[in-house]
Formats: sequence, structure tokens, C-alpha cells
Amino acid sequence: MQRLYLLSCAALLAFASPVRAQTVVSANDAHSILRNGVQVLPHPLRPDSLSFLEKNADGTWKVRTSIDVPTSVIGPPTAVTFSPDGKILVVSAASKADQKAGTIVPDDEITVVDVSGPQPRIIQRTGSAPGATTLRFTPDGHHLLVANGKSGVLTWFSFDGHSLSDRRVISLPVSGFPGGLAILPDGKRALVSLWQADRVYTLHIDGDQISVEPHPLDIKPGPWNIRLSRDGHYAVMGMLGHGEGLPGALSVLDLSGNSVREIQRVPVPNAPEGLDISPDGQYVAVVSQNGSALSPSSPRYHDRGIVTVLSFHDGHLAPLAQAPGTLWPQGLTFSPDGHDILVQGVMDRSLLTLSWNGTQLRKVGESPLPGGGADLEKTSP
Repeated sequence: MQRLYLLSCAALLAFASPVRAQTVVSANDAHSILRNGVQVLPHPLRPDSLSFLEKNADGTWKVRTSIDVPTSVIGPPTAVTFSPDGKILVVSAASKADQKAGTIVPDDEITVVDVSGPQPRIIQRTGSAPGATTLRFTPDGHHLLVANGKSGVLTWFSFDGHSLSDRRVISLPVSGFPGGLAILPDGKRALVSLWQADRVYTLHIDGDQISVEPHPLDIKPGPWNIRLSRDGHYAVMGMLGHGEGLPGALSVLDLSGNSVREIQRVPVPNAPEGLDISPDGQYVAVVSQNGSALSPSSPRYHDRGIVTVLSFHDGHLAPLAQAPGTLWPQGLTFSPDGHDILVQGVMDRSLLTLSWNGTQLRKVGESPLPGGGADLEKTSP
């Protein structure tokens, strides 16, 4: 009996560890759809949500459970992040529905969710600044940095492992819609991309203090989502463009010196959104809108996005494979084991699972989301 008890405990522990290590979430915007290329409110209007995902026996990923949490499709699809210990999840909302006016208006809400227990639990709601989008914790977990696209500023919070406090507004030399954020592994520097201003600024972090390096990297068109290599030596950044429906690109930045410099640019289909580096660091995947956010009357319109996978070695990207994506795609992430790539769609409210074996992308299937897929994230290994 004692042996059976010990085996049962071991089985439970073996089950519990991967669940914590492999948490994958989707933030879903239910207040935004496209009509002729313009964001409008859907009817009927339902709450935004945060969904916790799991893998089916057939290989597709699906929603396990969801809670109502404000979020938004506006900004890079990085408006959700985990604390370094994986126990806390923070979600931002750059927009919300104004039901009286029948329009979409800016929002500044940040929701803190405790995911350490058997069920997710909202423990705090606070304000950032209008257009709150990408969020990033410092590696020590003591601070949270937020890019607020609409208001053109950053916000800097203290974090005690449970709640956010001491909000400070960090002004930038120009507004320019701050969207992408990345904090380097040593916690001493960060990057912020200004989509409208075609610039990337370096931030210097010293404990509670954060300052802006006045000399940016001028880079265009439309620097957007930023992901870092594990060692912080390189950044891969999507070049979104400015809505012309033209081809996009991925830019590789070398962060090893005192100043940031671009060392490579690789073309990808129009408007790259969701971007991720595989857990082993060998691949980069990106989903491009491919004109799916344009009016159907546009000659550059396509009804599906495109997923592109590239090899990533010593700061060099090389295209490997492509596959159709979703309709008006946003978030993308590798699964924690790197064998799947998950992609969200806003208009089709779907979660696409693609398998990846190092050479081929294969569609496994799609499953429904409770709203338009806006942001995807997973816990760090």
C-alpha cells in the first residue's frame, strides 16, 4: 500500500510539473472585427477573455478554460506576459467598446491574474496609460514595463510578486506609437520600437530608475514586435509597414555593442504580426497578415495570412518553410516543446495548430476561440 501511495504521489508530481512549465494562453478581443478594412464593433457584443490552452489527443491545441479579462487587438500581439516565476499573468487592453457611441475607444486597463493555483484568479486591476499594449517584466520580477501606443509613453511599475504599484510615466523624445518592448537578460537595458516614428530607443535600467538613451536607431518602415535570443545578443523585430499592403520584413539587431545596429533584413509577406523564437533558439516563426486586414476590394487583399519559419544561427535568418495562416492573424507562439506552432485569427476566431519537424510545416487542425485571437504567450522554460 505504501509503495502504491508513493507511486501515486510521483505520478501526480510528474503531471503537475509539466502543467506549470507548459502554460500557454490566448487573450481574445471580442469587441473588434473588420468591416471593409476598418475596425468596428461586432453584434452581439461579448466580453473579452483570457483562455488557457491544452493539447488534444489528436494533436490540435484547444481552449481548456476561459475567464473574462479586458484585452485588445490594437498594438503588437504581446499584450500578455508571465512573471519570471510563472505564477502571475498580466494582460493589457489598448481599446474597449463604447456601447453608447457604438465605437471602439482607447483603454488603459491592466489585469493581474494569479495562475499559481488550480484555477486562474484575478487579483488586481489598475490603469497604465491610453493604448496599453506590450508588457514586459524585468528578469528579477521587481518591475513591469508597459508600452502605451496611443498615448506615446511608457509606464513603469513596481511589482511585489502579487500586485503592481508606484506607476511612473516615462516620456520619450517623440511619441510615435511605442509598441514593441524587450528587456535584455541582464536587466540593464531594454528596447522600445516606435511604429509611427520609425525608431528604436534603448532604455537604461538601474534598479528602480529607468532612462531613455537620446540617440535612437532610425529604422523603417514601422518597427513592431520584438523578440530576443536567449543570450540577449540578438533581437528579431518585425517591420510592419504603415498600412500600404506592401511586403514586410524581419530585421535582426545586434545588441552586443554599446549601440544597437541592424545586421540583416529578410523579406516576409505583408504586415508581420506574431513572432517567436523556438525554445531551442534554432528557428524563428512569424505570421503575416498578407493583406487579410485590407478591404476585400483592395488588389492586395488575401483571405489568409501566411506563416513563415526561418532558421536562426549566429544572428542570421534563412527562410525554410511557409504555410497558410488564419484570417487577420495576430499572435503566434511555438509550443513549449517546439514541435507545434500556434496561430490566432481575429476574424475567424480560431486557433490554428501547425506541426513543425525542422523542415516541414503541416496543418494539424483548428479549434474555436471565444473572441478574436489578439495575443498568445507561454511560460518560459
